[in-house]
Amino acid sequence: MSEAHRTTAFAASTVAIAGALAGAIDLAFNTIKSVNAGTPVLRPWKGVAAALLGKDAIIQGGDAMGIVGVGLHFLITIGAAAIYYRVAARQKWLVSHAVLSGLIFGTLFFLAMNYVILPLSVIGRPLYVGAETIAFALPGHILMIGLPIAIVIGWRLKSVIG
Repeated sequence: MSEAHRTTAFAASTVAIAGALAGAIDLAFNTIKSVNAGTPVLRPWKGVAAALLGKDAIIQGGDAMGIVGVGLHFLITIGAAAIYYRVAARQKWLVSHAVLSGLIFGTLFFLAMNYVILPLSVIGRPLYVGAETIAFALPGHILMIGLPIAIVIGWRLKSVIG
């Protein structure tokens, strides 16, 4: 195996691990939260699919759209991990300050999703508005997305850059 192939495989596996871990943590939290609220287990994930496919597709597609939403959720978290990896591989201070970087990245992820991605989606507006919803959603994105991605990628990159 060539060095370039090894480097690519390392990057891909690092991104997959970090993104899958963040996605799994967020998936578990939001699924449990949904069940505890008495709503169907797939409700949050149908909402993710609705942002791409629209409300009518979700109604007509039923539970299968919840599975589509789970897939989209992991695509988003793995995509976020890929972006973070690309920057962290070039900015070594992100690796040496993984926790601080995770706090910042989680905040940036929240801001990008809420104020850029969601308004550009079928939803057409930010999902989290008002101090109360932001006060709940922002720490969740930091803890479940930003920190796991930054810590896993930092840990893996430290192993190769010393």
